[in-house]
Amino acid sequence: MNETYRAELRDETPIVVRIARHPEGWFTDEAHLMAKARAAGVPTPDVLGVEQVDHEGERLSFSIQRLLPGRPLREIARELAPADLERLIVNGGELLARVHGANASRGMKHELEPPDEDFVTRVVGVADQAMGPDAAGVVERGAGLLRDAAARRPAPGLALAHGDWLPKHLLIDAGEIAGVIDWEFAGPAPPAFDLAHWEVAAGEGLYDHWRWLRRGYARVADPDVADGGWVPAFAIFFALDVLGWRNPAPPGRLRRCVEVIRRYVDGRP
Repeated sequence: MNETYRAELRDETPIVVRIARHPEGWFTDEAHLMAKARAAGVPTPDVLGVEQVDHEGERLSFSIQRLLPGRPLREIARELAPADLERLIVNGGELLARVHGANASRGMKHELEPPDEDFVTRVVGVADQAMGPDAAGVVERGAGLLRDAAARRPAPGLALAHGDWLPKHLLIDAGEIAGVIDWEFAGPAPPAFDLAHWEVAAGEGLYDHWRWLRRGYARVADPDVADGGWVPAFAIFFALDVLGWRNPAPPGRLRRCVEVIRRYVDGRP
């Protein structure tokens, strides 16, 4: 979505340069919300500057950040001892609870949106073509559960959410979480938004460790109270979104989405 560069400056710490192309200014809310998360004890990059420039008829937004050490948890997960992987994910859950402990009046707002009929028809067709009629039926029932939740339940409360809390954004250095990056989707959202995303998008070998994430969350706040019973609806929401990508997701990712939906509509693993 953005151009991202590492830049080496003489006699200075390396920096990250991010460039976004949007008609409106970008990265301003991100910098503000990263600072709020940092104040809550979450390691985020220092933003050295944000600026918008009109260049050849196009609006460019720049964010200059200090480079944080470490490698993404998703990249190194297979290299870790099981106990270390568990510890890091549990610690990540604690950090997520600290994020949700803050409020946000700026940034990208995330709310549950029930799917329309055309979209449901399309994703049911995708599941049918990729995995057969049983998967298509699961997806159709999932869309119905999502619509029912959105129609019948009062809207959940909002907090500061990262918007993409996944292993690829947790930087590990010297055996600890040294930084949480990529806050451009941060903003007001129900805590269930972040809690559900892991189960759908964490990646092979990491999907099912959402329980460890919740255990770490419980060090700071009760995850059941935080999610308010909305995790199933948001998990289905994310899974349907992936199934509906215009550029189809890989087969393994599609299967995972159907598995998640099945877990909530049929109560089956």
